[in-house]
Amino acid sequence: MSSHEELARILAERELDVGDLIRQAEGDARAEVAETLRRLFSEDLLRRVGEKLGGRPLVALAGVADRVRPLVLELQPGDLENESRLERLVRAHNELLLAALEEGAVVPFRFGTTFPDREALEAWLELHHAALAAELDRLRGNAEWSVETVGSVPEVDAAQYLGARLATTARPGLRERLAAASEDVAGNAYLVATARQDEFAAAVSDLEAEGYELRVTGPWPPYSFARLP
Repeated sequence: MSSHEELARILAERELDVGDLIRQAEGDARAEVAETLRRLFSEDLLRRVGEKLGGRPLVALAGVADRVRPLVLELQPGDLENESRLERLVRAHNELLLAALEEGAVVPFRFGTTFPDREALEAWLELHHAALAAELDRLRGNAEWSVETVGSVPEVDAAQYLGARLATTARPGLRERLAAASEDVAGNAYLVATARQDEFAAAVSDLEAEGYELRVTGPWPPYSFARLP
């Protein structure tokens, strides 16, 4: 049997619409581009923060908690050049947000969001108080979960590759089924209401029982869904 005939057999056996594969591939590509943009944006943000420091400390805004309460860290000159200090700051940034999420609502900001001093931060918070309060209400009772497909496909001929690919991550419907148990979706991130976490967990379990290999992490502050002023 030729490779073309083998491909035709695989497709026929699975009764798969090739259009679904194309749409899935497009979705994967969009998610990869989004992740690359997020990484590049973070790198550029760190560079610009380093330029701002200029030998003096800055107030870094990690997020905003209930009652529009700022969650802040202080960045000292040299923090971004020292790997261990930078790691501690990033960890502290995340821990502030996780603690706020456990207590109520939180609007997370990207690491490196800075103000020259506390007075400038307070003035900014006062200017955007209404918008931040509304965003806290919108995100209240929700957390972000990340669900990624994992697993590698061995080096085989075209027909075997397609068969292996179809057997794991290329099956259509994964995002749609998880989205049905979520409030919103952004790439591999899902905004899940606390009241629906069991429903979301059941959807993940069903997919894994069908053969999907998934990497699931959360709950996280809603980084991918916060609408910042």
